[in-house]
Amino acid sequence: MISEFSLSDGATAHFKNNASILNLVHHRTDFGLDACWTFTAAGHGKGAGDGIGAVLKSTARRVTLSKNLLLSTAKDFYEFSRKHQLETANSSNKQHPGIHVFFLDSKEVQQVKDSVIKARSEQLRSSGK
Repeated sequence: MISEFSLSDGATAHFKNNASILNLVHHRTDFGLDACWTFTAAGHGKGAGDGIGAVLKSTARRVTLSKNLLLSTAKDFYEFSRKHQLETANSSNKQHPGIHVFFLDSKEVQQVKDSVIKARSEQLRSSGK
């Protein structure tokens, strides 16, 4: 039975003092109580998607700086990220990349807004529901 627990939104402050996790490991010995620490998605509006984006961006930054590459458009970033994910999977003898990268052109987004979302909005306005 766990009688003590701590809830965290993943804030880095918990790790500024590495003794926090070490103390948690010895909590039963020190106090005779089991304890756990639950980490959840950050409470500031960021989740898994933001973490994946951060991985892709930091990888692109590291590689482009070390190899003097220039990624000047969203399409360049997409092509680099897709290629890098496939190369990483291949070098690890995996069939699929860890992150699947997709590109959605702004023209496609606008087309959906014009054809689908606009029509639904107009239908909503005319029906009053």
